[in-house]
Amino acid sequence: MPLGNAWVYIVLLGAAAIGYALFLPKRKPAADQASGAADVEAALEHYMSEIERENNELIELVAQMKQETASKMMSLQEQVAELRGRLLDVEKTASLQEARMEKLESVPSVPSVPVTLEEPGEVPVEEPKAPAVPRNTVRDRYPELFNLYEHGKSIDAIAKALDMQRGEVQLILQLASKEEKAE
Repeated sequence: MPLGNAWVYIVLLGAAAIGYALFLPKRKPAADQASGAADVEAALEHYMSEIERENNELIELVAQMKQETASKMMSLQEQVAELRGRLLDVEKTASLQEARMEKLESVPSVPSVPVTLEEPGEVPVEEPKAPAVPRNTVRDRYPELFNLYEHGKSIDAIAKALDMQRGEVQLILQLASKEEKAE
């Protein structure tokens, strides 16, 4: 029976191989592989569309920032132009004030000694004196300014308190110092 036993072993071994083959999963056809590739391709397409959308948002944001910067630059340029105009006005006013001061300083003063005209045998007659011109100084015209200045206030504080330009306050102080030196 060794031979009969061998035959049984061969049949059993064949039946086991067939049973094992039935339990193995079936191989997927090529269509399933193509479906997996299509899924990967769809995922990549979705990813690319998301990146493109984000890039467009970034481009819009940069364009908006650029436009805001340009408008701020225009505003600043307008402010600079306005300040230049103000500066020119202040410089004109200062030069006019200086010219007026120079004109006032160059006017000869009336002599205070009475002039007598004598002829022999006549009584000396004095010419009438010119009425004394009250002295109009810069300090007389701006007493509040000089009061604040003497109390140690800064030029900016004086300008703000008196609602004047800073350059105007400086000019008045300079003119007053020139007047004092001239005396």
